Amino acid sequence: MREAGAHGPPLWPAYVATYLFMVGQWASGVAVPLQVGLLGGSIGVAGTIAAIRFGLGALLQLPFGAVADAWGTRRTLFVAIAGNAVVNLVPLLAAASRSIWVLYLWAVLSGLTASLFLPAMSAFVAGNSPDRSRGSAFGWLTLGTHTGIASGPAIGGLVWEHFGVAPTYLISASIGLTALIGPLLMAGAQRLRLRFAGLPAMVAAVARDRAIVGVWLAALAIGLPWGAVSGLFPLFGSSLGMAAGSIGLLLALQSAANGASRVPLGRLIDRRAVPPLTAAGTALAYTGITSLLGLQTGPVGIGIIFVSGIVALAFTLMLVQVVISERVAPELRATGLGGYGTTLSAGLGIGPLLAGTVADQGGFAAGFGLVAGIGALVAIAAAAVLRGTRRADRAGMHT
Repeated sequence: MREAGAHGPPLWPAYVATYLFMVGQWASGVAVPLQVGLLGGSIGVAGTIAAIRFGLGALLQLPFGAVADAWGTRRTLFVAIAGNAVVNLVPLLAAASRSIWVLYLWAVLSGLTASLFLPAMSAFVAGNSPDRSRGSAFGWLTLGTHTGIASGPAIGGLVWEHFGVAPTYLISASIGLTALIGPLLMAGAQRLRLRFAGLPAMVAAVARDRAIVGVWLAALAIGLPWGAVSGLFPLFGSSLGMAAGSIGLLLALQSAANGASRVPLGRLIDRRAVPPLTAAGTALAYTGITSLLGLQTGPVGIGIIFVSGIVALAFTLMLVQVVISERVAPELRATGLGGYGTTLSAGLGIGPLLAGTVADQGGFAAGFGLVAGIGALVAIAAAAVLRGTRRADRAGMHT
């Protein structure tokens, strides 16, 4: 198989655009649960809003990945980035109208733009990186992703604390809009005629591979507890008496550790024949660690939980992306990676919905613990599916 991207375009514009897009999304993402509290909403409402945001990713990343394969990644990214900047201004309407319902609209639109952006960007990197260093390429991409996820809550929390609601959303929109530098400088993304009738066949072709289905399940296992933490941690931190800036910094610590681990983990995956089954084992480890979060009473314990679990999470998701990129035909990579985004986002959506409902009655320890337990069961199912599978070899053969 030809070494895709051996003489391809530079990838740094993709990494920069990913970072800026995520900063914009997550600066708003940390502010919205705090705004729910200001407007008198409950934990369950905040969890439902997060569930809608991530749940749309679950519904749409797989078909939107097929759209990006057919439409062209560069054009898809222009639409996603411009849309994201506008969406980050929507919560200003909630502040003006004092209506929580506007935040539900934000969740819908934010989920749509993320569903367009993520599979298209992943497919661009997979298609323009050499086979021998694709793990490292995804390492740099996800370094940008999680550094952005780290920076966004820190920026959003600090601006919210010191300047208020409106400046938080104005800054998040402005930063997100600068991500247009990516598709402006990216090359090599072919534009094709979009044929919606062919999308189901594209999805079916990818889903016939047992290894792909297994790593999709591993992503779901990660997404369940990760979604509960991402959606509800601002309220959990507030219940412990933490300021918004401290909450943002703890989320930043988690994502900074996540991002910092990605490049070395990508190199490890490049150099070792790590089997797909490993993704199920590391997903199971992450669910066990995260189940302890609700028992913590201060920032030290929370920080230890965040950092200790993040290597397992990062390794799992890195391996999932590499397995998909190696086993799926080049013309279907955005579809396969969209399926990864769909299953991960399904967990990110279901997790806060379940945890928020349980936490309203039984507290955060019960909410986080239940979702982590469900994630563990999904990881065990992933292990059963992945048993005996392997990654594609360098010639593109797989079993």
